[in-house]
Amino acid sequence: MGRAGNGGVELRDTSIRVHFTYAGQSRKETLKRDGKPLPPTPANEKFARRLVATINEKVRHGVFEYAEYFPDSKTALALRKPDKTPTLKELGATWLQTKGHELKPSTLQQYRSAVKCWCALLGEDTLVTNITAKVIKAKIGSHPWPSAKTFNNYLIVLRGMLELEFEGGKTPADGIKNMRWQKKPPDPLSIEERDKILERLRKQYDHRVWAYFTWMFYTGMRPEEAIALRWGDVDFNSRQVLVQRVRTFMGSEWEETKTFRERLVDLVPQAMAALQVMKPFTMMKRDEETGEPVDIFENPNTGRPWHDERSQRDHFWKPTLRALGIRERRAYCTRHTYCTVGLMGGVKPGYIAAQAGHSLKMLLEVYARWIPANDAGAERRAMEAAQAHRPDADSSQELPRGNQA
Repeated sequence: MGRAGNGGVELRDTSIRVHFTYAGQSRKETLKRDGKPLPPTPANEKFARRLVATINEKVRHGVFEYAEYFPDSKTALALRKPDKTPTLKELGATWLQTKGHELKPSTLQQYRSAVKCWCALLGEDTLVTNITAKVIKAKIGSHPWPSAKTFNNYLIVLRGMLELEFEGGKTPADGIKNMRWQKKPPDPLSIEERDKILERLRKQYDHRVWAYFTWMFYTGMRPEEAIALRWGDVDFNSRQVLVQRVRTFMGSEWEETKTFRERLVDLVPQAMAALQVMKPFTMMKRDEETGEPVDIFENPNTGRPWHDERSQRDHFWKPTLRALGIRERRAYCTRHTYCTVGLMGGVKPGYIAAQAGHSLKMLLEVYARWIPANDAGAERRAMEAAQAHRPDADSSQELPRGNQA
C-alpha cells in the first residue's frame, strides 16, 4: 500500500508514483530507472518532488512532452502523434503530384512505372527514414535491370523523391552513381537502300504508306511530329511546314514539340510529292466526332490518323527490309538518313540542325563523321540535290496516283 504524500508524490511499498494534471486530466505515472520501479528512498523522493515541479511548470507553459518523461507509459503511446514520416508509396504519390504540371503524359507514365519499381524493390510501406544507401545499393545490385539507360532513368525518379522529402539536404541516394552505358551511334541507310525501300513500298502497299515513309526520309522529322501534322501546318507557296505539336506513343497529343520550340521545315520536291498523294485522302476529311480537319497522314487499314509509329514499323517497315535483304534498323533511321545524306552532300550543319530540330552542338556531336570539308552554297538547292539519287536525273520520281488505294 502506498503512503500518501504531498506535492504530487505518492510513496508506495516498492515504488514512487507521481501525480499531475495534463490535457485536463489527472495523470499517475510510476517512476522507473532502467525499466525498473524507482524505490521509495529519501533521495528518490526528493528527486520525484523536483520532477513533479518541472512537469507542472512545463504543462503550464504548454511545452510538456509526455513521451520524453514516460516513454514506456500507455498514456504516452496513446498521446503520441502519428509518425509524419511518409512511406515510400506515399512519397512517390506526392512527388508525382509535384511533377504533374510540368511533364507530358508519356513522361509521367514512365515516371509512374519508376515509382512502382522502387516501391517493389524497397517496400512500398517502408518509412522513408528507414531507407539507407546500403539498402538501396543492395536492392540495385540484386535487380536484373533491362539496361543501364533504364536504370539511370529510374534513378532520376528515386533521387527526385528523396530530395523532396529531405528538402535539399543529403539523401540516401546521393552516393549512388549512374551506370555507364555506350550510346549507339546513328545507323543511317545509304541513298541506294533508301530508294529501294521506297520503291518496294510504292509497289507493295497502299500509296499512303509510300507517302508516309517518303515524308519521313525527305523531311527528317521525328515520328511523333509527323503523325500529328495537319493541312493547316503546310504553306504550299513557301514550300514549308510548321512543326508545332506531337503525338506520343500513348496516343496523347499536345501543342509542343520535344524541344519546346516550333520550327519551319523546308520541303524538297519528294516531300511535296508525298503531300500530293495524301491530298485526295485527307485534305477535305473531317473528324466524325468533332468535325475538325484530320491529320495529313493516316493508316490505310483503318482510315484513321496514325496512333503512333508501331503499326508503320511492324506492318510495313520491317517486312520491307527483310524482303530486300537490308540489315534491320529502326524506322527512326529515316531521320538519321536525312541528316547524314544532307551532310555528305555538303549542306551546312547549321541548316540541317535547324531543319531537324537539333541544336548545332548536338548535331555536330552525333553526326560529325558524316561532315565533309566542302561547302554547298545555297542550302535548299543543296538539300534537294543531296536527296536525289542521281544528280543529273529529274528530282521528281514516278509518283503513285492519289486516288489509288
